[in-house]
Amino acid sequence: MAFFIGIACPWILVAIMSSLSETRRVNELEALGVTPQPATARSSYLVPDRPY
Repeated sequence: MAFFIGIACPWILVAIMSSLSETRRVNELEALGVTPQPATARSSYLVPDRPY
């Protein structure tokens, strides 16, 4: 029981709060008429800036 209260419970709370904040952010952006750009298919971090 102490494990759940001390370790698992805070992580569950963080996950719930994160989900709520993401939903609120999406709703606020939709109300303002802002649509987020979709992520690119390839990350710029994976593309080398110079050949080796």
